[in-house]
Amino acid sequence: MFGLGPLELVVIAAIAVMIYGKRLPEVGQTFGRTVGQLRRQWQAMSREFEMATNLDAQPTARSTPPSRGSAEEGGPTVASPKLEPPSES
Repeated sequence: MFGLGPLELVVIAAIAVMIYGKRLPEVGQTFGRTVGQLRRQWQAMSREFEMATNLDAQPTARSTPPSRGSAEEGGPTVASPKLEPPSES
């Protein structure tokens, strides 16, 4: 565990008891919750990063752009607005 031996852990525990005393269980719970939240956030961020890299790595399904079909062909129709120049009256 972090390269610490049993003697170092005992010293750290003794210092923690001297500093926090009766509040040590509260401090431990708060520390545990914080570590759990950080771990969940890290996993969520890792998943999002992995999904983003997978989407970038996948080739596109279509190699040609979609065609604009007419209504008789059953394809989508695209209508653009008719613009008229202003009248000089």
